[in-house]
Amino acid sequence: MQQQSLAIVAVAVGGAIGSVSRYLVSSWFVERVGSGFPWGTMFINVSGSLAIGVVLQLALSRAGLSPYVRLFFATGILGGFTTFSAYAFEIYAMASAERQAQSLAYALGSVAAGVTAAYVGAFAVRVFAR
Repeated sequence: MQQQSLAIVAVAVGGAIGSVSRYLVSSWFVERVGSGFPWGTMFINVSGSLAIGVVLQLALSRAGLSPYVRLFFATGILGGFTTFSAYAFEIYAMASAERQAQSLAYALGSVAAGVTAAYVGAFAVRVFAR
């Protein structure tokens, strides 16, 4: 039970940090570029994908990395930070507002850039963490 409690605390504390960070980053983008296109969400999803590539590759390649550290960063912080639920709704909202081309560009661009960023993050750890 103690291990489960530690895991829950790691995820909860990380999730709080990630969620607050998501709010602050999204607000910053809206203040700077407006709300016409969800640049903040796209940035969060791509940077979160890059970061999770780094964290999970480190977890796989470092025998000494505690599972609680992985839970704190990957499940907690990055789970709270990335916003694929908001992403899905924004795609729906754009398409519903007859902005299909923008909706499609956002959906495909976020996925392509996010997956690429995860590969780059994992690759960077493999190359530079020797």
